[in-house]
Amino acid sequence: MAETVLELAGLSKSFGALRATDGVSLTLRRGEIHALIGPNGAGKSTLIRQITGEIAPDSGTIRFMGRDLTGLDMPARARAGLARSFQVSSVASEFTALQNVVLAVLGASGRVFGFLAPAMADLRLVGPARAHLGRVGLSGREAVRAADLSHGERRRLELAMALALRPKAFLLDEPMAGMGPEGAREMTALLAGLKREAPILLVEHDMDAVFALADRISVLVYGRIIATGTVAEIRADPAVREAYLGEEA
Repeated sequence: MAETVLELAGLSKSFGALRATDGVSLTLRRGEIHALIGPNGAGKSTLIRQITGEIAPDSGTIRFMGRDLTGLDMPARARAGLARSFQVSSVASEFTALQNVVLAVLGASGRVFGFLAPAMADLRLVGPARAHLGRVGLSGREAVRAADLSHGERRRLELAMALALRPKAFLLDEPMAGMGPEGAREMTALLAGLKREAPILLVEHDMDAVFALADRISVLVYGRIIATGTVAEIRADPAVREAYLGEEA
């Protein structure tokens, strides 16, 4: 069995009377895409926010590369190798694509520049940034402001910024959101190759993409994992078909 990179054990989080996550346990293994699916309000985003350190769980543990991250803040988890892309794009819209990725490379390097201009003149930053843009299919778009990129290109830019962090795992929150069929196909192909770089925990509503990409799927309903398995196992699970896929069991 492949090495476990990320392990969640018994994560629970309540907001007043609402139990957003309820004893969630799952693993992410090296070389895989593990998709997390479930209806709106199931607790997927709350779970991701606990993994990244944006909010603290009430109970449970988060282990990453054998290290307990449960008490660490967001920057410490990012430095440990967790790279997140958001459901709503987080790029700096006034900067060019290249400037955005240079800033990400700079952040990963630990170096400090008072202004962006000196960083843009440093080939040790610009060279890797161009390479990351090439990896996600944005060669030739380096000088375009992020605000002027298409929706799909901004999602690609966000992935390039994540790559700049040299991650040991990706947490991707609905990378297909807002894309048309062609954009979703292109992103699916990109993610299929990306898992060789680092395993991916994928939150996604596009079931065609999930079934095409996932090595394993976990189904979250009302804050609880009701099933984990391969695509074939999840398709055949009566509880999943009834609770999420909208079919009679």
